[in-house]
Amino acid sequence: MNNFIVFEGICCSGKTTLCEMLNKKILDLNLNAVYNHGAMTYTDLGKEFKKVLGIKDNPITVSYFLTDLIINTQEVIKPLLKESNTILLQDRYYDAITTYISAYGKYSNNDYNIYDIPKALVDKGFFVKPSLKVFCIPPFEIIKERMEKSKVSPVHDFYRKNPKFHKLVYEELIEKSKENYSNKLIVDTSSNDSIKEGIDYILKFISSKND
Repeated sequence: MNNFIVFEGICCSGKTTLCEMLNKKILDLNLNAVYNHGAMTYTDLGKEFKKVLGIKDNPITVSYFLTDLIINTQEVIKPLLKESNTILLQDRYYDAITTYISAYGKYSNNDYNIYDIPKALVDKGFFVKPSLKVFCIPPFEIIKERMEKSKVSPVHDFYRKNPKFHKLVYEELIEKSKENYSNKLIVDTSSNDSIKEGIDYILKFISSKND
């Protein structure tokens, strides 16, 4: 069963909303959908660090993010993937942190390209290779509008105070989405038609892998 679907996108890109809509549709396939938020959500390490996220230096952020994701993969993701008839909807995985850090390197004129790290962690079994990568990429102006209305948080506040960096993260994710993955989908979450087409594609993908 190919049941690990990862949704990548920057803050306010519509990932969580798309997951919620898809979750309801999966029930119609007599399958169980489980939503799993990305790093800094479930482990004690992640919860504590999330309180100061956006304040710490980015190389430190990388260490915490990757460690938290490894723990989450071993303790949450892998056990869920062993359950029959379960589709795991992952709200951001390793592309989120690697694109963020790479963009910050460009912002600060440093080489922060760490894309080889998650590849190595997948090869060694610390991370799980997604069955399908869904990139949520609406127009940048839409994300900016959503960001202005979004909650107060260290990360969102940093984006709002540094619009140039915000745009660099967006552009970095677009470049990441162009890579040659075996199974990927790009969804413009500002368009109802694109969202519907995206959901239909994902449901067909799930059905084809579970026949």
